[in-house]
Amino acid sequence: MISNQVLNYIKLYDLLKLEDSINSKFINHQKILCKHHYQHNKHYKKIIDDIFGFNSISKEDIFLKNMPFLPVRLFKDYDLYTSNPEDIFKILKSSGTTSNKVSKIFLDRDNTKNQTMSLSKIFTDFSRLTRPGMLIADTEATIANKKSFSARAAGIIGFSYLSRKPIFALNSEMDLILNNIENILSNNENNEILIFGFTYIIWLHLLKNKLPKELRIELGKKAILLHGGGWKKLESQNISKEQFKQKVQEYIGIEKSINYYGMVEQTGSIFMECEKGYLHTNPLCGIISRNKKTLDESKIGDIGIAQVISSIPTSYPGNSILTDDLIRIHGKDDCKCGRKGVYFDILGRLKNSDPRGCSDTYKH
Repeated sequence: MISNQVLNYIKLYDLLKLEDSINSKFINHQKILCKHHYQHNKHYKKIIDDIFGFNSISKEDIFLKNMPFLPVRLFKDYDLYTSNPEDIFKILKSSGTTSNKVSKIFLDRDNTKNQTMSLSKIFTDFSRLTRPGMLIADTEATIANKKSFSARAAGIIGFSYLSRKPIFALNSEMDLILNNIENILSNNENNEILIFGFTYIIWLHLLKNKLPKELRIELGKKAILLHGGGWKKLESQNISKEQFKQKVQEYIGIEKSINYYGMVEQTGSIFMECEKGYLHTNPLCGIISRNKKTLDESKIGDIGIAQVISSIPTSYPGNSILTDDLIRIHGKDDCKCGRKGVYFDILGRLKNSDPRGCSDTYKH
């Protein structure tokens, strides 16, 4: 069963960390996923046949040179699932866009469980936190719909599984619930605290006013901040990553702030920021930079389009996606943080692409 193969692959995480970032196990696993989706979705099969040719997933030398992918916009235009329709129990949706179309991601229970385990492996590896107390920089109303989730809700729910008794920091009016912060700090079980949220919502609401000094001091001792999404709005206001981190420290007292890159089309698969400020691949998630005109693989240091590769999707063909995001790869296996893998920056979005993501289209 394909989901069991994915589960067994996730369990190899610690072993794969010691190998080269693009290793034979990773490539073979991707070939298995591509063949599964080829056999179970007519749209995916047609794209592979018409654009790449079946040999692209059957011959290793071709596969390595040009790993098949789906353009991310196809998830807006087609119902792409490779699980039995009766097994689909949840649909994730991207945020609304200027074209009024949203991506639809069809999940069965096995895929969802594997997403959770994948996220846990990646998060724990980078943060060194295990089941921390959790404060969510959002409102509980965001996760009210239990069957059809937005990208923002999916992120909240996914990260909530990594903690004990997550607490929301904002009420329905997006105002700070100070008592909740005091309660999570006073709980003796919470020696470590994770504050999680989407970048622009944190900037707009969590950092609206300074916390009292005593709370800032306590959070500085116990908490780290994990955030992603929403950089497009901050950059449009000329707010840099350094300014964001500085305000986080000044307003809520936290020195350690970690950015991550992910998307609803590959929930459970994220690229986290290292101590040197670079995003990193990991044993479950790879990335390729492709030339904007030719789609050939870009050279290190050149700006290209990000192709994101996940080891997880089995209920839909989302293991290899060509995004609308611009990327610069800085190197491979030689980042000064000591981690193996490709390290890179996301530089923005292709011109004329729809705004997409967890909080880029947030309005309140």
